[in-house]
Amino acid sequence: MKIAVLIVRILLGSLLIFASVVYFFNLGEAEVQTGNMATLMTGLVASKYIMPLAKSIELIAGLSLLSGKFMNISLLVLLPITVNIFLMHTVTTFSEIPVAVFVLGANTFLIFAHWDSYKNLFKA
Repeated sequence: MKIAVLIVRILLGSLLIFASVVYFFNLGEAEVQTGNMATLMTGLVASKYIMPLAKSIELIAGLSLLSGKFMNISLLVLLPITVNIFLMHTVTTFSEIPVAVFVLGANTFLIFAHWDSYKNLFKA
């Protein structure tokens, strides 16, 4: 189990850092969005702060996952972003669904792997 947690942690952290670096340094061309995804992305980009905020959180969480420091809080902060990534790709468009499933699945897997750290949050 420890090896699986380490592998998932490194893969998720690397993916988050890669996505953030690509966004901030404009590496590569962004794929042309169509339909509902184009409408959604137009609104997100027009807000001027949501995408940089989300990518900054992804970068910090990715660094945290790779280093192993403050990982438990990073997984909780990352959870709404991973749910949003999953919903964006399953509701508005069907592109990159395997990546969206991996990101959400990896985040929830890591949360459950460290469930002892989160038990006190759910006590009445």
